[in-house]
Amino acid sequence: MPLDPAAAALFALVALAVAFATARRPVYGVAALFALEPFAWPHALGPTQLSLPKVALAGLIAGLALRRSSLAVLRSPTLRPLEIGACAIVAVTALSILPAVYADAVARETLKAVEYIATFAATAVAVANDGAAAAPLEIVILATGAAACALALAQYVTGAPSAALVNGTVVPRIAGPLEGPNQLAGYLDFILPLALVLALRGGRLRPFAIGVFVLAAATDVLTLSRAGLLGALTGVAVAFVATRGTAVSRRFALPAAALGAALVALAVKLGFAARFLSDSEVVHENGLGTRAQLWPAALRLFGTDPALGVGAGNFELRLPSAGLIGVRTHANSLYLQSLAEGGIALFAATVWTLAAALGLCLRNARRSALVAGIGAGTAGFAVHQIFDVLTFFPKVGATWWLLLGIAAALVAAEPSRARPRT
Repeated sequence: MPLDPAAAALFALVALAVAFATARRPVYGVAALFALEPFAWPHALGPTQLSLPKVALAGLIAGLALRRSSLAVLRSPTLRPLEIGACAIVAVTALSILPAVYADAVARETLKAVEYIATFAATAVAVANDGAAAAPLEIVILATGAAACALALAQYVTGAPSAALVNGTVVPRIAGPLEGPNQLAGYLDFILPLALVLALRGGRLRPFAIGVFVLAAATDVLTLSRAGLLGALTGVAVAFVATRGTAVSRRFALPAAALGAALVALAVKLGFAARFLSDSEVVHENGLGTRAQLWPAALRLFGTDPALGVGAGNFELRLPSAGLIGVRTHANSLYLQSLAEGGIALFAATVWTLAAALGLCLRNARRSALVAGIGAGTAGFAVHQIFDVLTFFPKVGATWWLLLGIAAALVAAEPSRARPRT
């Protein structure tokens, strides 16, 4: 919808509120940004859009500037591999304009990559300048995840954006405030491991974390996203490994296994198992294609320019030249899309960044429950994106970079200041 005076006034108010909260205590600004990420409420402004997360990010940066916050965390050697990867993605995305047919699409994707870096940097600086505080963020992450799940489940009453045929019955595919079921499943790739690790840690948040974990698990299954379920299972498994050796995790393992068995039994009873175990795909008539069509097309487009691809954002627009007429969508694989749109350079930058994020978090998993949960979520996110492109959607991509900013600040903090996981 177009930007009107009322929406502009609200956006300005949100930016000012986040700036004020950040100036008072930086972690409050990060909490506000995380809470707003799933609820974009976009409005058109010329060739771009304003959204609640964008104005909140501007407020966060303004608040940090007012505090004259130290940028020392960004110079930490521990963060350097991840920062190199993020900058490489921006640089290669911008350079892909050289072979691109549609320059405006490259500009859009470049600005999106810059937004992700800004989100990471501002979050890391804010958390580092607040003494690496984690408690307020834990509460907001759990509460926001629960809200997204509740809104998704409400679509069984209000109506879901899509549906699938399960055991001969049309079943709604819920999405909540995210763009679609697969995007909601991608968002839950983070919420599930984080809730699990916070539950394993114990403490006063444990009952809330267990409740959010159960709610998120049920919601994830009801998205009917097979790739999302694979990502979630990967994240949960990595979370258990990252918390190995704790008495709480051993006590929690048996109830968690019982819950998993109950969910599997319920899925079989309702006929959901056939959906998740099948490798067949739905043939769409609405401009979407199957992976059997899109993956070979991605490789054909990559072959036109192996160095820089066909240009960021150009994949969906160049599909006719790869033999797919009437189809306009992404490649249903981050890795193949990066090859097609940015060639070997963007593929390498993408894999490097994911590996750097995993290394940063999982090597320091015992430093903090949040770091362990973010690392486990990143592992699930990386697996999920074998079959989907989630960073294309800012609600999911910016959430990941925000969480990486939190993890970076907690890892770079002095050991005495970082909150230990018990």
